[in-house]
Amino acid sequence: MTNKIDVVIGGKVLTIRSEESAEHVQRIAMYVDQKIQMLKEKNLTAVVDERLRAVLIALNLADDYFKVKDLYTAQEITFQKVAKETVKLEKENATLKNQMKKLQAKLDKVTGEFEEFLHNFDNQEEKSVGNGKKVKALPQTDARKAAN
Repeated sequence: MTNKIDVVIGGKVLTIRSEESAEHVQRIAMYVDQKIQMLKEKNLTAVVDERLRAVLIALNLADDYFKVKDLYTAQEITFQKVAKETVKLEKENATLKNQMKKLQAKLDKVTGEFEEFLHNFDNQEEKSVGNGKKVKALPQTDARKAAN
């Protein structure tokens, strides 16, 4: 649906036909009008030729466009770098989680063996040694377990 929108640019009322919303067209028209006013303040009126004035206004608008486009491109490149780094960090995080699970399993095993050792130690009978003192005998350990 084509909309007819009245806008003011350079002090003149223009009727614009557009598929865009009236708010969008008004916003663009206000921007162009502000550019014209800014260039008038910079003594654009000294340029008598209407076409040259229009070209200067168009150049200023194109300059704004390319600055924004360059900024967008730079941000897109930064975004892609961040996305790649995020993937890399997520893989590293998964690897570290896996290593942590393995270490936790080893710790649980060693803790269980240590608790078993203490339990066996507490249950050993006291033995007499040389000068009549009694001490608990150390539990026997499996040499293979001790090596791990």
